[in-house]
Amino acid sequence: MRTKFPYIVPLFYIFADAVGIFLSFYLAYEIRFYSAATRLIPVTKGIPRLGLYLQALVFVALVWIFIFGLMGHYRRRSPSSFDRFWEAARGVSSGAILIIATTFFYRGESFSRLVMVFAWILGIAIVYLTRELFYRIELATLRRGLGVKRAVFIGAEKSGRRLFEKLKDQPAWGIFPVGFIGGNDNPDDFPGRLEDSEKIVKNLGIDMVIFNLPPSRQDFIVDFVMKSENLKIEYMMTADIMGIMTSRSESGQIEGIPVLRWGRTSIEGYSRLLKRVFDIVLSGTGLLALFPALGIIGLAVKLDSKGPLFFIQRRVGRNGREFSMIKFRSMRHGVGNPDGECWTVENDPRRTTVGQFIRKYSLDELPQLWNVFLGQMSLVGPRPEQPGYVEKFRDDIPRYFQRHKVKSGVTGWAQVNGLRGDTSISERTKYDLYYVENWSLVFDIKIILLTIRNIARSPGAY
Repeated sequence: MRTKFPYIVPLFYIFADAVGIFLSFYLAYEIRFYSAATRLIPVTKGIPRLGLYLQALVFVALVWIFIFGLMGHYRRRSPSSFDRFWEAARGVSSGAILIIATTFFYRGESFSRLVMVFAWILGIAIVYLTRELFYRIELATLRRGLGVKRAVFIGAEKSGRRLFEKLKDQPAWGIFPVGFIGGNDNPDDFPGRLEDSEKIVKNLGIDMVIFNLPPSRQDFIVDFVMKSENLKIEYMMTADIMGIMTSRSESGQIEGIPVLRWGRTSIEGYSRLLKRVFDIVLSGTGLLALFPALGIIGLAVKLDSKGPLFFIQRRVGRNGREFSMIKFRSMRHGVGNPDGECWTVENDPRRTTVGQFIRKYSLDELPQLWNVFLGQMSLVGPRPEQPGYVEKFRDDIPRYFQRHKVKSGVTGWAQVNGLRGDTSISERTKYDLYYVENWSLVFDIKIILLTIRNIARSPGAY
C-alpha cells in the first residue's frame, strides 16, 4: 500500500544528511587541530573554539541540504550502489566548493579552509554511509509492501514484460507490478478485455497505470485517461527502444505547439573530446602498467600452440568505418571459418588450453587497449561486429545502425548486463542504443567498474 505521508521518507534522508554533515565537520575539526596532522601542517594562528564552527555549521548544513534537494537527492533512490555513491560525491563536492568560495568573501571570524577540505573528503564517505543505512531500512519496508505504489500494465507488449520483471526484481523503485490487462497468455495476466480496464483498475485499488500498448492504440490511452480522472492514479508509458520512441527524448514547444524531439547522441562536440581524452589517458596508462602481464600472456599463447600471437579481424566502428581489431589468439590456428564469421559457444572445441583461461577472464581483449589508444575504438561503447553481420543486422533489426554513431568499445552497457557472445542481437541493440542516447563520463566509469566487478565475481566468457 502507498504511504499517506510521502514526505516522511525524504525527511529521514534529510535527517541522515544532517547527521553526516555534522560528523564530517566535527571529525575534520578534530583532525586539523588535535591529530598528527598538526605535525605535517602546523597550526600557526591558534586553535579556534569548536562552538564557532558549530554555529557556522547550521548555515553550512542548510546550504548543503538545499543543494542536495536541487539535485534531486530526496526523490526515489537508484538501485545501483555506484549511482548512489556518485550522487553523494557530486552533491557534497558542489556544497563544499560553494562554501569554500563563500569564505573568500566572508570578513568575519577566520575559518580554516583546511577544515573545509577535510570535511569535503570525509563528507563524501560519511554522507554516503549514513544514507546507505536509511536506504537499507527503506528497502526492507518496500519489500514488505509498505510505501509502494501498486501498478497494473494495460497491454502486454514485450517491452512491458521486461519492465514488469525489472520492477519485481528491484523494489527500490517503489512500484509493485500487479499484473497485465489485455494479455491472457501469461500467469501474470488478468482475465478481461482492454475495454474492462477502468473497472479492473478500480477494483484492484491501483495507484499507477503503465500503458504498454502499440502506437495504433493511442486513442485508447487518451480515452482511458479522460474517463479515469476521478481515480487519482498516476500514469506511465512504456516505449520499445527498438521502435520510434527512444529513451532520450525531450518535450518542448514551438510557438505554442507541443513537440517531442529525439534521435540525438550525447557524444558530440565537447563531450566527444572529453571522452577521447579519457580514452587516451586510461588506455595509455593501462598499456604501460600491464606491459609485463601482456608479455607473460603473449609468451603463454606462443608456447601453448602453433600460430600467430594475435588474432586480428576486421570490424565495423563509428560511422560504418572498418578497422582491424586485435585480440590475443585463443583458438587453434587454422580451425573453423578462416574469416571468423561465427560466434564462440560454450565448451567450444577450437579453444586452446591457454585460450580457455584468458577468455574466461577476458584477458584476450587486453590488446584492444592499443585500438583505443589509436582512436579506432573507445574503452566503452557498443561492441564492434564483423562487416558481414552488420550488413545483415542493419536490414533485419530496426535502428541497428544507430549504434554506430559512436566508437565501438572494449566493453559496453550490454556486456555488463550479461549480453555477450551468442546472445540476442536485438536485446544487445536495445542496451547499445540506450548507451548512445544517455552517455556521460560517469556512465563510462560506471560501466568500467561493473566490468571489473563482473569478471571478478563470475568469470566465464567462452
